[in-house]
Parts: sequence; structure tokens; C-alpha cells
Amino acid sequence: MPDINELPDISELNSIETNFKVYAGPGAGKTSWLTEHLERVLKQSNRLERTRQIACITYTNVAAEELIGRLDCDKSRFDISTIHSFLYRNIVKPFSYLIEYDDNGEELFDVSNLDGHEEHVVHGDRLRRWIHTLSGNYNYLQWSQNKPNVVKELSSLDYEFDDDGEVQLIVRARRGARIPKSNGELWIYKSKYWSDGIMHHEDVLYFSYLIFSRHPSVIKLIRNKFPYIFVDEFQDTTQLQTWILDKISEHNTVIGVVGDLAQSIYRFTGAQRNDFINFKSENISEFKLGENHRSTTNIIDFLNELRSDIQQDYGDEEKIGGPVVLLVGTPEQSLNWFSANHCDKDLYLLTRKNTSVYEISSQIGSSTDDLVDEMYSNDSNAQRASLIHSIFKGLKFHDKHDYLNSVKEIVRHLKRINDGSVLKIELRDIAIGLLTNLDEDQREQTIYALYTDLRSEVSDKFGITIGSGLRSGNAKTFYENHTVNDLLPHVKVDTRSDDKVRTIHSAKGTEFENTLVHFESLSDFKKYILDAPSYIEDEEDDGRIFYVACSRAMENLFINIPEINESDMGSIKEMGLQLHYLDS
Repeated sequence: MPDINELPDISELNSIETNFKVYAGPGAGKTSWLTEHLERVLKQSNRLERTRQIACITYTNVAAEELIGRLDCDKSRFDISTIHSFLYRNIVKPFSYLIEYDDNGEELFDVSNLDGHEEHVVHGDRLRRWIHTLSGNYNYLQWSQNKPNVVKELSSLDYEFDDDGEVQLIVRARRGARIPKSNGELWIYKSKYWSDGIMHHEDVLYFSYLIFSRHPSVIKLIRNKFPYIFVDEFQDTTQLQTWILDKISEHNTVIGVVGDLAQSIYRFTGAQRNDFINFKSENISEFKLGENHRSTTNIIDFLNELRSDIQQDYGDEEKIGGPVVLLVGTPEQSLNWFSANHCDKDLYLLTRKNTSVYEISSQIGSSTDDLVDEMYSNDSNAQRASLIHSIFKGLKFHDKHDYLNSVKEIVRHLKRINDGSVLKIELRDIAIGLLTNLDEDQREQTIYALYTDLRSEVSDKFGITIGSGLRSGNAKTFYENHTVNDLLPHVKVDTRSDDKVRTIHSAKGTEFENTLVHFESLSDFKKYILDAPSYIEDEEDDGRIFYVACSRAMENLFINIPEINESDMGSIKEMGLQLHYLDS
């Protein structure tokens, strides 16, 4: 690994034909630099011809939208999106005929019903079909006390390479569900979705790998289409993503990757920070972005205490700001203290665990119940629940003025339950009419009323029945007891969130004027703040997670701990922390 502090600044990149790796700390201005570089490549390249494009891979849809919005040139020459969207659009969808059958000629995937990729939601009917297919007694997988663990484990399925270089299915989130996996049972589970044309997000990577492995000529076609490919947040890539990007950039395609080792906090998804260090280490030029344009000088100085690999300089507009404040007490006391001392300002509290978000939100009277999960738990008809979920996703897109995706989302699910008797243009009319009619007044109606009215309208206009009726049971009770406005805040279509209490992972890629980082224990604070350099390069993410949290702060950074020891006062003073004991 190079001495990052001694690397040249990326402004010294002389040629657009150079493979590069950029180490960029928080607030370094990498989005601005990437925007300028993309425009420069478009202007200077003599390899783009008329139809070739420049690809740029971002970690989130929000980041992609921001990058596209900043470009001041012909945006049609770029393909900017997340890795899953990029691979699906350019590899899986156009070459889907290559995954229709396995090596034995048996059907692998029903490509005739393939229509996008979606979050892995465990459908009760497919779960039952899978269990009945297995040899042996696996009824315990459906026991009420075990089923939540089964659902959690199955929804975390992912792919990685085994020791022999073969791709295997693995469970990321282990909950003690005792899911069988030694005899290909997980592949059988996946087949229950594939045979219906359902592709999950993680499957996009697997099928891209499969197409590349079986048909190397496809790699050449992708290289020809994209002579340049740039990847942001490379420290968060997984094994299959790295393998795919490495194959594309082996010949003819210039690749540039940007990342920060200290912000690698997705090990639980399979991300390996060493992939960033080792990526094309013998055939790539290395640079840095060494300034922090986000935070005040006091916060930058504090962040520099937490790591040694990158010592960030102040940006052009130096803002001294106040000291980093250490609040000793409960989260509720910390929030009350902030309200009393910083009137009319928003404060975002970041904490490590989802359970802490729930506990803190409950203490301050903020609900965190996930009604989407509750809906799927109560509705045993996965097709109906998915349709309702899709309608709400479409409504969420509509509220964000993303009218294209709002209609597309609903039509995609209507097509899945349509027997072909209704034309796509008619399905679009259904979606547009539904979205148009759901104004603010109509959102106080129950989900039951919304769903039954939709079924009746489609039946009257087109003579077909969509979804299943609701006569009795848990599903009917849930939909009758919740309005459109109840469920809508729980539906996510991107990584944006207005939640004032949230996990650190959900805050990745954001910034807040006022940030409060909550530590559950004094020992965590001592390890990951007072002794941060000893942990920030560990294989585990813990130390980096709290660094990421602190680096979200723009103007004011507050740290909350439950207690303090007199023996730690010297270290706290050395770091320049301003100490406040909160009244009980």
C-alpha cells in the first residue's frame, strides 16, 4: 500500500488514457472532480466516435442523479448509474437469452417474464414451495418462532467465490434459522423465483458473471461500447463486482476508481477494502484528493486525529467553527441540550445499530415501526403485497417528480399479473390514472379502499381481475387499519431520508450541518475515538463506522457517551474536545 500522503494530487493527471486510482477522504470534492473529468474525457477523446459511451458507476441512485445533474455537456454520451443498473441494462437484459438454460439444457431462468430487478423479498408461497421440494423434514423452517429468522437469512442471500474460484450462494445475515445449504438447497430456493422470471438485485451480479464466463465475446462488446469506465466508492465493491470490472478493463477500456479505505463499512455485504488496495496495482497510476471542503477546520483537525493514512488539508474557504463537543448523558438529554443551546437548527443523530435507532426514537416519541415488513408478514399472498408495494413506490417516485419511474414501477408489476389481454399502453393509463387521483385528500383513505377500488376499476374498464380479493384474515385487517399516508413514509425508493435519528450506514454519502454521534458504551468511545488509529485499519468495520459518522458533520459535531472516567480526561483534553455533563 502506498503512502497516501505522499501521492500527487489528481489534478496532475495528464492524460485521459491513464488508468487511475484516487484516494479521497470525506468532503474531498470527488463528485466535483469526477464531473470535470467526465466532461474533459468527452471533449478530448478521439475514441468515442458517434455511439460509444463513457460509463460511471456510483454506489447509490442519489449519487448518480447528482452527478448527471452537474454535467454541463451532452449527457447522452454517458451511462451513469449504480453497478446493478449498469450491468442489467448493458449485459443481463440484452443478453438474457444466454441465461435461459443451464449447462445441461434445463431451464435456468424464464427470460420471457424478465422485467427488471428488485429487492429480495421472501414470498411466503415460494418459501412453502421450496420447503416442500426439499428431501427431509424441514417443517421447522415454517414454525412461527423461527420464520422471521428464516426470512431474514434468505433475504440476505448473496454470491461469492469459494476457495476453488467457483461462485457459491451464501447467507450474509445469520440468525440461527438452520437453513439447509450443503446439498444445493439455496440454488433450489433461487430457482423458485427464476422460474417465474423474478431477478433480485444480487442475481444481476451472478448472471453478469455467468454471461461473461460462458461467453467471453460479450466482454469484448462491452469494451467496445465503453472505452472509459469510472467507479466511485470502490472501497465498497464486492468480489463479483471487482471481478466483472477487472474483466471489462483488461484490454482497451480505460478504468479509473475512486475510494477511501477509512470509509469502507460494508463488510457485511461482502465488500473487501483490500480489493481497492490491490486493484490493478501494477498497471495503474495512483493519486489523492487531499483537501476537505465539507467541514470546519476544528472538525478536520479532529478527523485527522482518528487516522494517519490521509491527513486532510483545509479547503479554500477555511471555516474555524466551534470545538467538537462531548456530551455525557443519555441521547434524550443530548437532544434536549442541543435544542436549548441551538434554537431553530436541525440535528441529526447517528448511531450504530437499528435497535438503538428504535430505542432512541421511542424515547423522543418518533415511530420507527416498519409497516412494509409488517404488510408482507400479514399478507400471505405475495403477489398482492408486491402489487400494493409497487403502487406505493410509484407514488413515492411521483412525489419526487420522477414521473417516468413512477409509471414504470407500477406498470412493471401490472404486467406481471396481466395475462396478456391488456396492452402495455392500457396498463400505463391505469398507472397514470391511479397516480393522478391519489392527491392529498385521497391519501387518508385506507389501503383496503385503494386496493378494492383499483380492482373494481380495472375490472369494469378492461374486464380482467388483478390481484386477489380480501374477504377476511390478517391481510384484510392490516389494510383496513392503515391509510395511504400511514404506509407511504415507510416506502423507500432511494437512499435519501429525512429521519433525524438514523443508523450510520444509512447516512453514508450525506452531510449535515449539525451531527450528533451516539456511542452506546464508554468502551466503544475509548477504542474508536481515543484510540482510533489502532482500529481504523482493522479487518472489521467498527472503527471506520464511527469515523464515517463523525465525518458527516459540516458545522458542528457532537459526541454522546453514557459516562466518563477520570482517567480518560487527559486524552479527551489532548483531542481538544469540549466536555459537557448533562443533568439527570
